[in-house]
Formats: sequence, structure tokens, C-alpha cells
Amino acid sequence: MAANMSGTASNNSLYYYHYSDDYSSDYDSDSSEHPLNDLVSSLIRFELGMTSTNSTPNKQGAAFQEDLLGRTLRDVSIEDFVKHVYGFTSNDMKYITSNQWTLDFKGLTEYNAALSQGRPENALYLPFKTIMDGLFEKFRDDKYSLDINLASLGHEQLKSMGTPRKPDGLFMFKSHQDSDKVSWSLSKAFLEFQISPSDQRIRKEARGARGQMRTLCKGRTLGSAPNSRVNVGAIASALDLAPSGSKRRSSDVPEIEERGHSKRPKEMTWKEAQGAGYALEMMAAACRRWATGFVIRDTTVWVHYYDRIGAIFTEEFDFSKDPQKLAMVALALAKCDVVQAGFEPLISPSLDSPLSAPLVSMDGAFLRLPACDDDTGATYMKDHLYSHFQISGNPLYVYQGLNGRGSLVLPGRPFEAVKGSGSQLEQVASDTPDTSKLANGTNDSGDIGIVHGTTKSLPSQVSMVVKLSWPLATRPNLEAEVIHTLRERVKRMRPHLPKVHFAMVLKGVSIHLPGDLFRSMTTEHNLEQRYFTVMIVEQYKHLWEVPTYADFMKAYLDIIECHHAAMETGKFLHRDISDRNLLWKWSSKHRRSVGILNDWDLASDVIPLGPHAKHRTGTGPFMALDLLTDDDPPTHLYRHDLESLFYVLVWAAVHYTLDKGNPVVSQPGSTIMKWTGTYADAREAKKSFLGDPLPIFSKIQPAFQPLRKHLNALRNLFNKAHQNSVTLATRLQSNSTPYVPDTEELINGDLLVEIDEDDEDDELPLSTSKSEPLPLVVPTLEEVEIDFETLGGCLTFENFLAALDQKPRQYR
Repeated sequence: MAANMSGTASNNSLYYYHYSDDYSSDYDSDSSEHPLNDLVSSLIRFELGMTSTNSTPNKQGAAFQEDLLGRTLRDVSIEDFVKHVYGFTSNDMKYITSNQWTLDFKGLTEYNAALSQGRPENALYLPFKTIMDGLFEKFRDDKYSLDINLASLGHEQLKSMGTPRKPDGLFMFKSHQDSDKVSWSLSKAFLEFQISPSDQRIRKEARGARGQMRTLCKGRTLGSAPNSRVNVGAIASALDLAPSGSKRRSSDVPEIEERGHSKRPKEMTWKEAQGAGYALEMMAAACRRWATGFVIRDTTVWVHYYDRIGAIFTEEFDFSKDPQKLAMVALALAKCDVVQAGFEPLISPSLDSPLSAPLVSMDGAFLRLPACDDDTGATYMKDHLYSHFQISGNPLYVYQGLNGRGSLVLPGRPFEAVKGSGSQLEQVASDTPDTSKLANGTNDSGDIGIVHGTTKSLPSQVSMVVKLSWPLATRPNLEAEVIHTLRERVKRMRPHLPKVHFAMVLKGVSIHLPGDLFRSMTTEHNLEQRYFTVMIVEQYKHLWEVPTYADFMKAYLDIIECHHAAMETGKFLHRDISDRNLLWKWSSKHRRSVGILNDWDLASDVIPLGPHAKHRTGTGPFMALDLLTDDDPPTHLYRHDLESLFYVLVWAAVHYTLDKGNPVVSQPGSTIMKWTGTYADAREAKKSFLGDPLPIFSKIQPAFQPLRKHLNALRNLFNKAHQNSVTLATRLQSNSTPYVPDTEELINGDLLVEIDEDDEDDELPLSTSKSEPLPLVVPTLEEVEIDFETLGGCLTFENFLAALDQKPRQYR
């Protein structure tokens, strides 16, 4: 049973891993016992647009601004926000609007004094807490049950993905005690203050005073809120000290669909970007579907909401003049439950109880596998039905971006709860599933769909993981569908593809994403939509965990063959090659390592001129030079994946020791780590490497010295290709001499046998005989015009293998 939040959460109990989404495999083994933090942190900096561990806040803010550009809906009414996000009821609204609200006089006075004296932002926390506690006390007196505690961080910086962050405050749940350690994973909402520079505040106050004088001259009452009992002293303080100005009442604002384009600038402000950073930390530190928080500039409040699609900001209001609005958002946040605060509702501490508080640890918790009616087109297991997945440890992978796939991978096993018929949606995920119903289980009306499900029997000794993710709704194929299709089209490659035991997708209203309610109210924000998917697969190991160089190369060559067969025969291109997507398992039957190409959620259909998708995909340190351009990237081709496979091999040779006790070096050298910089930095570093490999090759680990000549052959190949790309559609003046490496008896040998249909995942396909590898042949440009797909015949499957003294396997 998983532990709910109680007492103090230790650092060790927080399920938090420094892994970049693009850089991490989604079903790999737990690497927490390996010294990888320094290496992985550098890759996170790439994803967040950071260039060093000392990345400035401005650089981080710019990355968030770019991430949310065009994905932000502004000026949502407070009433709509609290209703759709926090579950505010009509009775709650009636309670707020029928009462007259005053703010704590002492708290407001001290707050305004801090503003007028130009004190730092954290000086606003205590007076604001006094104001909020006064409202909470009023709610409790009126018989409301609240679940909130506004905690101060003091001078403490919270453990974060890169640069430590320190919000001005965090709203916690009621079980949090003042002596407890504050953490992102247990927080309810963030709180961030901003104080305008004094000259700006003075000008704004002057404008506000003139507006208030005009209001008084017209015989109107002071203040915009319908509250005739607002504390007179508080009003005086606000007039004297607070930056004011006339604000729109919510009743004066048209409905969202009638508003037209917001007059606000599309670019985020620095404080908005800072709030986005806090939301990212909250979502990375716990399993959440969304996160919210308050951004307060002087006395002006915006409430923020973030999910995997984008951001939503409320209209602004001045809490010193409109205490009713502050009371509304305070009550909404205080009474909302853990699910309404954004935590994943499918995860609970036990089979019998729903989630009622944030989990200190995921270990022992249960993931409920949703069920629905028979009309969704799903089939049922005859003997075994699985209603839950029991989590057996901390997450293996946590997505580190704000928008995007949001992947979370957890170890464990499917939990057998029911036998016989029932409403549990599962379809047999044997190697020959019934595909007639794959298209019938989903639609955008909110149904739950199935891709494929559990196997006929669950191997008791097989390690499993479950992956939760948010793929784009526009993707033609979900990851489980891609894997299933490849296993059918290229059966000989089944041993080298992940084995899926269960997969399903939630769409539309069944996801219960409050942001969708706002986005459906307007036609002017054509934001990307995402599905919520659940997939259970077998668990594999990282390439840095192989015991020997020979085992590494066997697994690596398996993956090269699988990747090519998937493209050539399966008609899918992977498009996200990284060292954490190249996995392996041990075959006791064949007494060898078996490579597995993992993480197919960015795979694309292959069409005659290449995959149709032209947006940039991949993992920065391993992306091809063409894709690192500042301009629109070209169509992603097979040769781009080949280039990524080459960079992975170089990366492994420099980083991996093949020492079980210390498998990855902590200081691989600054030259190769430039690959983890910005796109421009990575591009320049790779161009430099292709021209002069010595600074990186000098760092090759002893275990990988046999690979050095092959790496140089590949480097020559890609350097030639790069030269051809510069002079595409022209001819070079002189012929190039092909590089032919020495052949050697290295890896392939007598590997496999014909496929046994009864146990296809354990049988490895094998060439019928040994033969000499094909020579590496790079056509001269006197012989062939440079084509874009192979750059003059350089970048082909055959040439890649030839540089490794290998030839394509022949299967029977």
C-alpha cells in the first residue's frame, strides 16, 4: 500500500528523476543506482534551453515563453475558472456573491506598506498569508471543510530539475504542518509575487487616483466589487498606497467566444514564465494532469492553469478593491480535492480507497485501468481480467517538459482482480491479435478505446512497466499501434521490438481535462489536442548495462537491422533515436544479448518521398545536422536516423565503461557535452567533430577501443555526406577515395535460427551463412548526382554496416 502524505516527506521518498523526455527511454530499467545524474542533468538543460548548470533565469524564462507561444488562452473569467478547474458549485457561488467581504485590516496595511517601502517580494508573503488566513477562518466559521495550508519556504530553495527554484509560497494540503518539509510533489498550487518598480507604481497610482476622482464626481460608490461593507481603513490604505486604476468587473466582460482577440501581448511576461516554471516542477515531481497557481503583481492577481496542451490565465483583478474575487478563488482552492488540484485520479494508495491526498511515495500504489461499456468495441479475456496495475517502485522516467507527451513510466505488474466476464476493457495482445476491432473503440466523444491488451497468461517472472502519456491527437498512429503493426509486418523482428501487454486510450471528455472546457468555448485558439494513453510493456535494460563489448555490439547491430526492417518492410521510421531508446535483454536460450529498439511514439509512416512529418523530432545530442537548423527543418529521412545511430555509438564509446560498478563516466569531456547545448551549439559542435574527431576520440573508454577504427570509418562517411549536402545538386571537382576498413570476425557469427511460431519473441532470426562483409562504397559525384535522401549514395544501410565490417543479414 502506498503512503499518503503525512508528517514530513523525506527527500528519498520523493519520486523524482532528472530525465529529459526526449533523452529517456520510456520502458527502461531503473538506473537510480548508477552515477548518471550529472550526465542526465546536462540533457535536461538542452530540453529547457539552458546552456550550463548556471543558466540564468532569463534564459529559462525565454524557453518557457517559446514553449507557450500560441498555446495560452487569456482573460478567462474568474467565475468560469473556479467552476471548471476547482469544481466550484452554484451553491458556492451563491455563498460568495450573497456575502459582503472585507480583508484583514492589519494584513492589508502591512502588505501595502511593503509595497510603498520598496521591500523585496518575499516581504509580501506574511501579510498576504494573514489576509488569506482571515478568509479561511471565515469559511470555516460558515461550516466549510477546507483542505489547505499556505506554507512559506523561508530561504529554502526546492530541489528542481536544473537551477533550484524558490517560489514566494506554496499552497499545501491541510495535512501539511508548519514543521514539515515543503516539496513540489505535495503542493496544491504555487504563489508568486511581483513588485512593480517604484516609478511605474507612482504613475499607476496617479492614473488610479484620477480615475477614482472621476468615479466620485459621477456619484458612484468607491470600489468595483458589490461589497458595501468593505473595511473603510482598507479602502484608505488602498487609495494611498496600492497601485490601482479602474478594473473591469466580471459582469462587464463579454463571454469568451464574443471577446475576439485579446489586446494583451502574445508574449509571456517574465513573471508569467516564472509561474510556468513552477507549474513544470509541480508536474514533474508528481503524477499530475495539470497544475495551477497565483501570480500577483502588487495587488493585481491572475490565476494560472497549465496542462500538456497549454496555459490558461484568468482576467486580472485587484484584491484590495475587489475582495469578493479574492474570496472566490480562495474558497475554490481551499475546498477543492486532490484530483481537482490536478493529481492523477487513476492512481490511489490501495485497491479499496480513491486518492485523497498526494502520495509521499508511488511504491505500493495502484493504477486503476479504466473500464467502460461493451459498445466500445473492445474484447474480453476469457479467464483473466486485470483491473489494476500495482506499482512496485519509484518512477523509472518522469517527463521534464511543460507541454508535450508528459510521459510517466512506472514499474510493477498487472493486478488480477476479476475472473470471467465483465466490463473490463481488454483485448488479447498475443502476437496475432484480432485487429478487426482496433478502429472501433475510440472516438472524440469521450469514449475509451483499446489498441491491444493483456496476454493470455501473465509470466510471473517478467518485469513490467506501465507508461502514461499524452500523444498528439493528430498523430495517425499511437505508439502501441505502431508496435503492433510492425510485429505483424516484420515478424522476424519481433525479438527486437517491445512486447506490449496492454494498451488503451482516453479521448475527449473522458479525460476530464478542465482546460478543454475553456478551449471549447472559443474558436480563435486552434490549439493542439492530446489523448491520454496507458500502455503496459515488458521492461528491458540500458545498453550501458551490457557486460562486454561483444554483447554491446550484438545488441547494437540487432537494433540497426530492426530499424532498417521497420522502415523498409514495416513502413515506419522511428525518428527519435537516442541512447536511452536502444535497449537489450538477455536470451538464455541463445546465450547472447538481444537488442530492442524502443519508444516508437514519434514514429511516422514512410511514404515515397520520406515520412510526411516535417516538424523537428528527436533528441538534441543525437539529432542529425540537417535537423538542427534554425530554419524550418527538412523532411525527416532514414539517413537522419542513421546519423543519430552514429552519434549514439560515439556517445556510448565516450561515456560507457562496461564496468558494472561504475558504468558511466562522470566527466566525459567538455567537447562532446557541447552536443547538449542549444540547437545552434549542437550543430556547430557536430560539424567540428566531423572535421576533427580527435578531441572526442581521445576520450573513448578502454572497453570501446576496438570500436575506434569503425567510428572513424563512420565519421569519414558522414563527413563526406555533409560535404555533399553543402554542394547538393553539384559535382565535386575530384573523386573521393572510399574508405574500406579491415574486415574482422567480430559480432554476427552464427546467430540465429528460423522463427519458431510458438515462441517468436524468444527465437532470433538469423542469416543462413557467414560471408565477407560488403565493402563500403561511396560513389563519386562523377558517377551519380547528389540526391537528398542518401547525399550522393553515402548514407545507406549497406554503407553504414560496411563501416562496421558487417553486411546485411540474410533471413530465411
